[in-house]
Amino acid sequence: MTRRETTKFAALALLMAALFSACALPEDDKGTSTAGVLTETESGHTIAFNTGYSWDYDLPKSAKVTYTLARIVDGKTEFYDSVTVDAHEYAVFEDVKGAYSVIASTEGFAGAQILKTNDEDSIYVRLQKPATLKLSVDYDSLSVGDTICITGLLKCKQITKSDAKNGYAIIENIPIVENDEGEKTIEIYNGKKLVTKDVFWNFKEDDTLFVNNYANANILYSLDFSLPEFDLLDSLDDSQLDSLLVPLKEKGNHDKSMPYYEHDYSEVFLDEQGNVVSSQGGDWVSEDSIMYWVALPHISTTAKLTAVAGEIQWQNFDRADSRLRQFVASPATDTVLDMRYDNSVFTEDSSVAISFWFELENLAEDATLLSAGSDSLGFNIRRCSKDSTALCARVYNGIDSASTDSVEYGKAAVLDGKRHHYSLAIHKKHLVIAIDGKTIRDTDLKLSEDFYGIKDIQIGETPLQNLALYSFGDFIKHKNDKNWNRLKAWLYAFYEIQK
Repeated sequence: MTRRETTKFAALALLMAALFSACALPEDDKGTSTAGVLTETESGHTIAFNTGYSWDYDLPKSAKVTYTLARIVDGKTEFYDSVTVDAHEYAVFEDVKGAYSVIASTEGFAGAQILKTNDEDSIYVRLQKPATLKLSVDYDSLSVGDTICITGLLKCKQITKSDAKNGYAIIENIPIVENDEGEKTIEIYNGKKLVTKDVFWNFKEDDTLFVNNYANANILYSLDFSLPEFDLLDSLDDSQLDSLLVPLKEKGNHDKSMPYYEHDYSEVFLDEQGNVVSSQGGDWVSEDSIMYWVALPHISTTAKLTAVAGEIQWQNFDRADSRLRQFVASPATDTVLDMRYDNSVFTEDSSVAISFWFELENLAEDATLLSAGSDSLGFNIRRCSKDSTALCARVYNGIDSASTDSVEYGKAAVLDGKRHHYSLAIHKKHLVIAIDGKTIRDTDLKLSEDFYGIKDIQIGETPLQNLALYSFGDFIKHKNDKNWNRLKAWLYAFYEIQK
């Protein structure tokens, strides 16, 4: 046996005798018990570590556990010492001075006690499945080449070009910390400057935690979205759609008689870069299910949203990112819906769009599915004047009403008893009508002004389903676009992702 092993064996024997002896407790000259306390010498303190015997995971007898000590030197975590022992055996460290952290690990499991002082002689470290950290590269303006470390855990990651492209860096196999829940610190350095930051996180077993400047949340699950291949998307200069509305259905946890907003029905979502994406427009679509919507910031062929729960600083993101103004799963017939959103005019960004599902075999002559606004500013969707099997749209805006009334846009023979999806979008002075995602009318309108000011919509006597009122920003037509393919592709994708 080596001199180091002999010393450790002697220290361990002394520690066990102090901890488990049934003899009378020795006292100092002041009557204070000194049992279980090892004397700190000039060379430091002796501490023993072990994983215990009754944790959730019963390690096999052949398992080896490595215990590593770390120390904080000038604000930076540094390796101090390490030893490997059989599972459930004590690891003894001698001459430990000042504050330290201990990290225990074996295959598939890890645990830690961090920033301890020499006030204990024996410490248990619970082994659990390690966690993963996804840290946004926008967190305190991290740059390629910077190194991020979790204080006390010897877990670090250097930011790469790939991390910058993805929007986040991943630190895996992080030991679960049992003590000091909540506030932790991280270290950021680039070889010249070291900065420490207080963060608030509480890793749980097998968790993935996402952290950026305004979110500190545990990842619950992910949702993947994909678009079918279609020529319109391929025709775009960047093959990307912005603010595409995506419906999500979730089980409600209360009865349908309560408003949807009084139910704990939705999560907070992050996009692939860690931006908060708000959900809006929830409504009951069945006895126990609520439909709500999110606006994907960007999507080409695929996109991912991650549902999270944790500390979200809501004031630090723009809710206008969501384009949905109102969603009504089953609008009552012969009623008026208020199109204002947060007390603002629905068409405040110079666009108005409406989509819905219907299933009709016929309509009475001059019957209207819905109308918006008035005869001087508005539109309606109705049976075509000369075809009982078709729908048409009429638009009114400051031009001769008699002339306007005679113009029918987007004639479509869809009164056939089958289920169809209808979209009408006016962006500034351009009109697009799509049936089942396919554009059937695409034209500029002879309007005296942009399409502003609509405040309500009248539902006719015919039932509609999943009525969505929404709008676009200037993203819907790039400056270098020569046509309106982006708007038409958006409407097609909106239909595809619903059906």
